Amino acid sequence: MKSFRDPVHNLIAFDDNDQLLVDLINTKEVQRLRRIRQLGMSHIAYPGAEHSRFLHSLGVAHLMRRFLDMTALQRGALESDLYSFRHVAMAAALLHDIGHGPFSHALESVTNEPHERWTIAILRAPDTEVHQVLEAYQRGFSNQVAEVVERTFAPSRAVVKLLSSQLDMDRTDYLLRDSLFTGAGYGAFDVEWLLHVMRIGEVDGEVEVGLDLKKGQSIAEDYIMSRYYMYLNVYFHRTTRVAEVMLEKMLTRAQAVNAYISGFDGLNRLMRGEMKSGERDAVAAYLELDDNILWAAMRIWSRHADPVLRDLAERLLDRRMFRSVDVGSDDAQSLYDSIRKQVEQAGYPLEYYLIHDRIDSRAYQDNGAPVREVIGQREGGLSASKEIYLFDDLGKATPLSQTSFLVKAVRHHDAVVDRIFFHC
Repeated sequence: MKSFRDPVHNLIAFDDNDQLLVDLINTKEVQRLRRIRQLGMSHIAYPGAEHSRFLHSLGVAHLMRRFLDMTALQRGALESDLYSFRHVAMAAALLHDIGHGPFSHALESVTNEPHERWTIAILRAPDTEVHQVLEAYQRGFSNQVAEVVERTFAPSRAVVKLLSSQLDMDRTDYLLRDSLFTGAGYGAFDVEWLLHVMRIGEVDGEVEVGLDLKKGQSIAEDYIMSRYYMYLNVYFHRTTRVAEVMLEKMLTRAQAVNAYISGFDGLNRLMRGEMKSGERDAVAAYLELDDNILWAAMRIWSRHADPVLRDLAERLLDRRMFRSVDVGSDDAQSLYDSIRKQVEQAGYPLEYYLIHDRIDSRAYQDNGAPVREVIGQREGGLSASKEIYLFDDLGKATPLSQTSFLVKAVRHHDAVVDRIFFHC
């Protein structure tokens, strides 16, 4: 048995039935996730947020296994069908984040590709250890796992939704984990009860993952509001956001001045714009990138001849952040113009030292709302955002948004944060 002590789930253990998971954990692509923080630059605002993508991935696989094992005891036709895909579901849960790069979302602004595309490329690349382990388990298995990640896995839509939907194992783990490690209580909810009341049912012939009608509404509301407040107070924290924006600007400047570093082949290729997930030889270069590489590059760039690159790198290393001002809808343009004049008078280039940052997230988005996709999907892919259904004892489904006044209040409602970051 392979076991891990985890602050969130206490003990995560894999036995002989899960040897595939153990073999995948030991691949270099999964071990690389130890060197990538789960929350990117959030440790600048929350010093405890040092946890890794590796630990989160273990947590998602653990939750996936727990739910699948619980559904197997129910012995219904839908549950038996879902359980037959146990290993592909667990492998996808473990590997869903292997495509994350260092400071992932900031890096995506440079690569112009979401991490999901890199995950799929890594899973399908013949030279990766992950691909080889999956194919050794079963021929074509790597493609099945990739299809779960890209939401096109036709044999079981439930497996797709367990990993990526309104109510999934990925979100369940990161809300609990990020809440614990940041010290913020917003993301806490009763995960044991959530797993206990989760149900598999059908809606218009489509298999859905939902909750028990009598017992599930309150935990669903806790879950949704946890997400709402975590985005508003943790993921959109002003210090985190300004650090992320400054990192994006630093990478953009490094590209502009050709700040290549000897021995940093993956990073150099990234800055030359030669790293695309669709190119087979790009995967190995991409996998060289981790947080340590970026921090080392920052130290080197802090001595660079270019004053803008040098200044941005120094600021990130020494935690000297840009100033931040909240923007109201009535005064946005006048405020921006006023700050722009100050930055211009101080002699700083506007494209690097003045940023209007507007971000939003939706706590709950049901089928009645337009879906904003995050990855280019193949035909037949499922939307990441779906209704949460409550199932009664006869399997009849009721949308959560029809029974919960809290969900009615937040459905289709964006949590919007509008700020100006600047230095002058």
